Amino acid sequence: MTNAHVVAGSSSTIVEDADGREHETRVVAFDPVRDLAMLAVPTLDAPGLELRRGREGDVGAVYGHPGGGALRAAPARVGEEMNAVGSDIYRTSESTRAILVLAASLEPGDSGAPLVDVEGRVIGVAFAIDPAREGTSYALAYEEVLGVLGLVQEAGVSTGGCLIG
Repeated sequence: MTNAHVVAGSSSTIVEDADGREHETRVVAFDPVRDLAMLAVPTLDAPGLELRRGREGDVGAVYGHPGGGALRAAPARVGEEMNAVGSDIYRTSESTRAILVLAASLEPGDSGAPLVDVEGRVIGVAFAIDPAREGTSYALAYEEVLGVLGLVQEAGVSTGGCLIG
């Protein structure tokens, strides 16, 4: 799972496992309105993480790769659940999404990183930082992840147009 804006326009995506081995992926769901994409990694032998609804006060960490660097766990606390109005990743239509407001110092490159609670369950997916409020970041909530799981097509899907250029 990652943000749709991370893989938009890609024809192939590579992920790296904890041992530094690279694996080719297939995008099996792509939702530019929710800004979520699901990836299939056939050569990765690892169990999936349990998904749980995040709630105000939950603590855990966002496991991301700030600046494209090494894996880092950034401590996070859910401060608030809310619906946020914005636009799709292409800025062509309005989007209302269930989000979690986080007390977390994330950086560019943490997009698409899982927000994991202290029990190891995914409770959200990081998607933005607030440039006006240091230490405030945002994650897509459980409801959004469930919505994209319903779009999975094993054969793969188009990742739309590229956002750069």
